[in-house]
Amino acid sequence: MSPKKIAIIGAGISGLTTAYLLQKSGCQVQVFEKNNHIGGSIITEKKDGFLIDLGPNSTLETSEELRNLVDELGLQKQKVYANELSNKRFVVRDGILHALPMSLPAFIKTKLFSWKAKLRLLKEPFIPPTQGEDISLADFVRYRLGEEFLHYAINPFVAGVYAGDPEQLSTPAAFPKLYALEQKYGSFIKGTIKGARERKKRKEVAKDRAKMFSFLDGMQVFPQALSSHLRNNIQLNSEVLTLTPLAQGFKLTYVKDGKQEEQTFGQVVFSVPTYSQSELLRPLIKDRADLLTEVNYPPVAVVFMGFKKENVAHNLAGFGFLVPEVEKKQILGSIFSSTIFPGRSPEGAAAFTTFVGGTRQPQNALKSDSELEQLVFNDLNDLIGLKGDPMFVRIRRWEKAIPQYTMGYKKVTTLFDQLEREFPGLFFAGNFRRGISVGDSVLSAHETVKEMLQK
Repeated sequence: MSPKKIAIIGAGISGLTTAYLLQKSGCQVQVFEKNNHIGGSIITEKKDGFLIDLGPNSTLETSEELRNLVDELGLQKQKVYANELSNKRFVVRDGILHALPMSLPAFIKTKLFSWKAKLRLLKEPFIPPTQGEDISLADFVRYRLGEEFLHYAINPFVAGVYAGDPEQLSTPAAFPKLYALEQKYGSFIKGTIKGARERKKRKEVAKDRAKMFSFLDGMQVFPQALSSHLRNNIQLNSEVLTLTPLAQGFKLTYVKDGKQEEQTFGQVVFSVPTYSQSELLRPLIKDRADLLTEVNYPPVAVVFMGFKKENVAHNLAGFGFLVPEVEKKQILGSIFSSTIFPGRSPEGAAAFTTFVGGTRQPQNALKSDSELEQLVFNDLNDLIGLKGDPMFVRIRRWEKAIPQYTMGYKKVTTLFDQLEREFPGLFFAGNFRRGISVGDSVLSAHETVKEMLQK
């Protein structure tokens, strides 16, 4: 058994990036994927002139590692930045779409926040930093910015990113950079200003300033490009059943196309959801596996709809809109897909990608196709104005969508650190560890590979 022989369990974007980087460094890799496709939740379909991303629709250019990887894969001609119109984003208040203010004059004029809330913001630099090891995002925002900013800025933002609930999410775990700025500089506002200098030194870009991009043929181009470099080193329809530590390395037993097989490896990388990890790790770590099982992955339904432009009242000059929980709607938000990137709809048509369910209303994501279509149509009609039936509908349910970094999540990340120490050669990379976005997943892979190559 060569110590360079490495198994990666999971062919999502983290697993594929890990395998690619290891192979580039001269390692022998084997990727095991239990499904019949690569890319995890990154799935793109084309039908009737529409291009539909059923998982992530884009990513943010926040790191040099991500930019370099896209360039290395030869995707420069495929890469496409978001239309400048998409810099305008809307939040619903009192049933009306209000543009999120992106400058001081716009903030002063906006009706999204009351004058009381705007004046409350002036206090923030003088409020002492929060105390204790953990605090919910809701309590953090109430303390620093007030209740109204929680309802009309943070709550809809969290629904759009995590499909989550700020009352449950941990600030240090889910938004570590935001929390670190407050702890280091004593203020969120002062930290944002001063932290920009540190990001510049690290060649990082803040997520609220980073350029958004996708690919002309959809997000699936990214995992496909990675897999083309790995070729026969990816085994689809291969579910790992057991992981057995050896004196040096590990033995994996797995089922491939219905036949049980086994192989030995010097190192193993877990890049699958925590609930899948727990099944394989429980024989080794006993009750500690419960931490992995208990991570919440709420269901989310993605509802893509196409309409004739003439049947849409709103001018769609923007990225889309998010819905605060206090607005009592049945959807989390919707993006104007045909505005953001080219080729998402045929000439004369408009396309929307709407998200339903999450921690807020998990039952909605599991409704029937006809119920989901009517639910989404009703809310879109109320908010942007529609006439007639949609000319195209595609629905995809993710029964376990996005890991929630809830209060106490530090115990989960600490467990990964412990297991890497206890079982030399075992590693973890994925959206369960350093952030949930595509860019975060790529960085997680980079960090894991760096650590592996130092062993």
